[in-house]
Amino acid sequence: MTFLELSTDLSGRYVSFRINPLSFKETVEITKTTKENYFDLLLDIFEWGTLPQRFSFQKNDTKENYIRDVYDSILFKDVVDRLGITDITSFNKILQYILETETREFSVTNVLDYLNKNGNKVATDTLYKYLEALCSTFIVNRVYRYDIKGKSVLKTLNKFYATDLGVKKIKTNSKEINYSQAFENIIYNELIKKGYEVLIGKMSNGEIDFIASKNNEIKYIQASFDLSNEETRNREFNAFNNIKDNYPKYVISTNKEDYSQNGIKYINVFDFLMYDDF
Repeated sequence: MTFLELSTDLSGRYVSFRINPLSFKETVEITKTTKENYFDLLLDIFEWGTLPQRFSFQKNDTKENYIRDVYDSILFKDVVDRLGITDITSFNKILQYILETETREFSVTNVLDYLNKNGNKVATDTLYKYLEALCSTFIVNRVYRYDIKGKSVLKTLNKFYATDLGVKKIKTNSKEINYSQAFENIIYNELIKKGYEVLIGKMSNGEIDFIASKNNEIKYIQASFDLSNEETRNREFNAFNNIKDNYPKYVISTNKEDYSQNGIKYINVFDFLMYDDF
């Protein structure tokens, strides 16, 4: 059988599956990072992400070139060739906006205004097409909001998270790392890695960072990079006050102290990232 005949026989018969960048645990294993250096590794991931090959490079410029090459490969093979999107400038501008406003409520109107101000006017249906392309190629992940009181999934005001933070670095203009955003992104990616379906919890007086569900079990999660400030701790733990059901509630942070209180369990982020069970 020739290759052409084999290709014809297999046409339409395939199984698609998603391959993610490395998890924190996998990164620890390949870099042989010791426990006392977990925090430094986390900060490194905030900046450069976990695409496997980037750990082969020591210099920042070679890391950046590698990540750009990976992104360009996705862009031209999947976005241009497979999805037929040719306005690359507007596509990149939309991605830049999403990554720079990551973890905030997403507004179509705000994106269109941003594009118009930058000379990249696009129609609303084109914007939606480009958003679908970003999600279907796993450059970013869209997370829907769930109205906890109304018990319904909302199709507006979703959030987006980067699949890899290294791509965020090369596609945004910010020189400073937003630790809070990066931390929230890491927690989201790990929940997906652990097999959870994830939503954002909406309440009348605020939101819950994540509602994670798996095997008919639901968990409420707040993610905060640093809880050493009492005001921050109170804000994160009090976010659960108006939830009336008895599903387990967690706060995840980098602090070593156990802040568990009132039935809400505190988890150190490295325990969360290094153990498969959650």
